[in-house]
Order: sequence, then structure tokens, then C-alpha cells
Amino acid sequence: MASLVEILTVEHMSIRTMEVIRGSFDYDSFVAFRSYLKECHIEIEEKICFPILETFQFPDAKAFSSKVERIKADHKLIDTLAVNIIRWTEDGKTEMLETRLPLFYKLLTEHNTKEENDLFPRWDLMDSEMLKSSSSDAMSIIDSFGRKEYMKIIGFNESSLSYFFGIE
Repeated sequence: MASLVEILTVEHMSIRTMEVIRGSFDYDSFVAFRSYLKECHIEIEEKICFPILETFQFPDAKAFSSKVERIKADHKLIDTLAVNIIRWTEDGKTEMLETRLPLFYKLLTEHNTKEENDLFPRWDLMDSEMLKSSSSDAMSIIDSFGRKEYMKIIGFNESSLSYFFGIE
């Protein structure tokens, strides 16, 4: 079983190579990706990962909390841009799509790198008792989103999902 931040990092790696944001644009795939991002990935970070990290009394707790708040603000910005990309596509504004899709990818991948560099390394400092339920709590969010849709978007099969989440 992997830790929650290991799972989130694997998701980030998957996002970096997704055809839906790097390759030729497909409206339905992008809508599904945006749904995953908002309803699953960001939910796991903001409802499970970040609150656990913020309970620890780091020497730089105030600065760390500010980093977490900036990351949360990034989530809103990224989602707003994704919603606009969907709207521009529906309205036939291809010039906006052509300029903003690369910006979306850049913002998203830079944001994920910030999480990996500034937040996730602290996970190993946490009390293991606090971390025990984090993966199962994440799985509950994934199940609410839709396990099959999650696996399709991230590129997991049943075996990899079972391995990462410790599902028997």
C-alpha cells in the first residue's frame, strides 16, 4: 500500500503525460478530466492531505499554512481556467482555446511541482497513526467520483488500484 502523497504524486505524473491536456484537444475528454480534477484530486488534497499536514506543528507553521493557502487559491484559478476552456469550446472560440490550453497545462504542472516540493516531503514527518485512514478516506472520494472513471483518467487498472490503496 502506498502513502497518500505517493498516490497523489503518481496522479501528478499521470497528469503530466495526459493526451487530453498535452496532445490534440478532445472536448469530452477535457470535460471528464476537469471533473476528475475538481471532484476527486483536489477534494483529496483539500479534505484529507492538507488538513493532516496542517495539524503538525512545524517550526515554520505560519509560513507553511500560507503555502497551503496559496496552493488552494491555485486550485480555484486552475478550475476557473478549465471551466473557461470548456465554455470557449462550446462557444466556438478556438483562438482562446489555442492560447489558453497551453497556459492551463503550464499552470497545472507548475502547481503540482510546488505541491511535490513544498508540501508532500513533510508527509513523512507526520504521526503514522494520523495517516492510517488517509488512503481509505481518499478511496471513499474516488468511489463517490466513480472508480472506473478514475482508473480510466489516471491510467490505473484493477491491480494497480489494489496495490496503491491496499485493497484486497
